[in-house]
Amino acid sequence: MLKVNATPFIFDHYPSATIRLSTSAKLHLLTKLLIFEIIQILSTMKFLKLLIMLAVVCLFNTCTDDLVTDDLNLSSENNDNVLKSRFLPLKIAIVSDIHYLDPSLLKNNAVSGAAFQAYLAADPKLIQFSVPIFEKVISDLRAEKPDILLIPGDLTKDGEKISHEALAKILKNLSEKGIKVFVVPGNHDINNPESLAFDGDGAYPVSSVSSDEFAEIYSDYGYSNALYRDPNSLSYICQPNSNLWILGIDDCKYEENTTSAIVSGRIKTGTMEWVQAKMQEATANNITVLAMMHHGIMEHYYGQNQLDPGYVTDDWETSTNALIGAGVKVIFTGHYHANDVSMYSSNQHALFDVETGSLVTAPSPFRRAVLTGNNLNIKTDYVKSISYPLPNHLSFRAFSNLFFDNHLDAYFTYVLMNVYGLDATSATYVAPRFRNAILAHYAGNERISPKEQVLDNEVTAISPLLGGALQSLWTDLPPQDNEIHINLK
Repeated sequence: MLKVNATPFIFDHYPSATIRLSTSAKLHLLTKLLIFEIIQILSTMKFLKLLIMLAVVCLFNTCTDDLVTDDLNLSSENNDNVLKSRFLPLKIAIVSDIHYLDPSLLKNNAVSGAAFQAYLAADPKLIQFSVPIFEKVISDLRAEKPDILLIPGDLTKDGEKISHEALAKILKNLSEKGIKVFVVPGNHDINNPESLAFDGDGAYPVSSVSSDEFAEIYSDYGYSNALYRDPNSLSYICQPNSNLWILGIDDCKYEENTTSAIVSGRIKTGTMEWVQAKMQEATANNITVLAMMHHGIMEHYYGQNQLDPGYVTDDWETSTNALIGAGVKVIFTGHYHANDVSMYSSNQHALFDVETGSLVTAPSPFRRAVLTGNNLNIKTDYVKSISYPLPNHLSFRAFSNLFFDNHLDAYFTYVLMNVYGLDATSATYVAPRFRNAILAHYAGNERISPKEQVLDNEVTAISPLLGGALQSLWTDLPPQDNEIHINLK
């Protein structure tokens, strides 16, 4: 009996190549290997030695030609890509809203200074710890070695050029490990007039970046190696392997920034038409597409666009239906700093918006995903510690919770008094209810406790509008947020 084991032959000779054998090619290769085994047996017959030598030469020539030209993608261009078979697991990490601030932009005890503290009061984030937090994530990723890292925007605090340049150098540490990094801009990243350095109690402007400079700084992370570039925006398509496209959609409004950075986003008409045209090509070639952009493509709680405008992309229902019609199945987003997944269905097709929370907002999550064929499995991990001394020897988790309890109570008290007209006593009482609700939404899989529900009912008695807002925040729209399986078929 002949025993043929073709797998070691293939992988020993081409260990880093993409194995994409059609059924006919597999049969063809198996036939040749059977012939090879027969020749080995017949080689003991002296009168066939010459014939066998000629046959072996011909066999290996034809096998080599078939393998290289028909079944393996070994071009110099694609050798730089993640070479994986459609049926082998592809590991993907997702990190969003890093808000990296280069330490050189905090001078003379600026963290305790009036200007920086005023910034934190208006927009509570762990900005002063953005560097050690991100370094911890980078250390974890270097150890784990995912194939791909996706970063859907807000790479920097406010678009400081020096912060972008420093972050790009850190990302190089990942690319040197063979991890393919892809980024898109967020609303904070480009043409930002709020790009500042803090010095003591004061602050002064520093250079931000233009859209061209952004693409240049992150040229190795989606732009210089793009398969396609959108002429209307910083959107692009990269092809990590022959079966996968990364679709980066730029929906930010940095061209319209004047005295402040515009929070909201929109997908330009020309960009959407470009996406639709490219998706037709992907569908025709049976290519899996993973998309990402900064703003949410759909609401993540009832009434989000009315209660907190600017965090779901403009005209989101039209854009969502357009992407579903184009064949997009999943899009990774950020912006709202919540770790939340929403799903929108149309004509028996669904689009999943997988929003990843911010590293500088509790609970500092990032995601890990595994793509195997048409199956995408996503889990959530968290920054649990950082290499940086914290006050009173607190753990990172304890310090983060205390920071947001204090800052969000003050923030919501101000908003409730100045936007919703509550008196100081009522605002101080209601603020912790909103703090708990928003932190639960940030963490994902939110579920209100009976005690919290009683307190929220008291808020409803004070203001039905505010009570309804709390109920929306506590209502977790399906599916699950922190661990989910998505079938991309």
